Amino acid sequence: MADSLVPDGWPEISVAGWASTKRSLHRYAQLLGKLRLALSPAQPNWMFTALLPTARGFSTGLIPWRSGAVTAELDVFSSQISIERSDGEERTIALVPARTVAEVYADFTTALGALGIACTITPVPQEVPDTTPFDEDRRPAAYDPRAVQRWFAATVAAAGIFDRWRAHFFGRSGIQLWWGALDIAVILFNGKRVAPPLDRGYLMKYDLDAELMNAGLYFGDESTPPYFYGYIYPEPAGADGLPIAPGTASWSAAIKEWVLPYDAVRAAADPEAEIRAFLDALYANCAKYAGWDRAALSYDAPKR
Repeated sequence: MADSLVPDGWPEISVAGWASTKRSLHRYAQLLGKLRLALSPAQPNWMFTALLPTARGFSTGLIPWRSGAVTAELDVFSSQISIERSDGEERTIALVPARTVAEVYADFTTALGALGIACTITPVPQEVPDTTPFDEDRRPAAYDPRAVQRWFAATVAAAGIFDRWRAHFFGRSGIQLWWGALDIAVILFNGKRVAPPLDRGYLMKYDLDAELMNAGLYFGDESTPPYFYGYIYPEPAGADGLPIAPGTASWSAAIKEWVLPYDAVRAAADPEAEIRAFLDALYANCAKYAGWDRAALSYDAPKR
């Protein structure tokens, strides 16, 4: 199946061609995210809820549980979800042949019960327009492994660039797969607290209580092509008129973020250079217009 990864390029990932599969994949990611949320100790800015890319898909990472740990992973090559305990016990859930979300959810909760992992997995999807509960979602099944592998190729390519780019930042940072919107992101924190917005609900109250820069790859939907995004919080004055690069990037008044079309990156002679130019411009705006102390936040890695 590795031929579907397009290792030397950026695959075509417009959602119109795999919308039903993306919906299934997104729900399965939410199952893992909700498990992590239910069992993990709280950390600032919801960082503890994010999923982690792996070489074969994505994972909850190590979750403390009793005197041991639990990990759950979705493997895009074997098309299965595995739940593992640190004592060697494991259960797997097949995703192909394609099954309904309700069937996968039932197997997921059954596997948790068989492993003795007692927790509440709320069946209502989060941060999506369609909130059909997992246990009621019996729409015709769709799960195309090739489409998921193309999504994964773009995800890990972006994650690698984000990770290399953030290497010279001294503050708190991380690479996250956010299961709310299914976007892969890099977030930088300069260490300063800030009053969160009062009109954005419970999630944002604990998400936007620190000065930050967030950039990522959002995969879009049937009517919105994929794009890289970036924003600074608090938003600098006159953000819509601040400089941005490369030339294909722009300010989106609709979402109040800078955006760089994925297809423009894909078509570029040097895609990584395009993404780095975007990230560099965002960070320059942090320093010049948002008051970040760039010198204090710089890190010179030891020579190896």
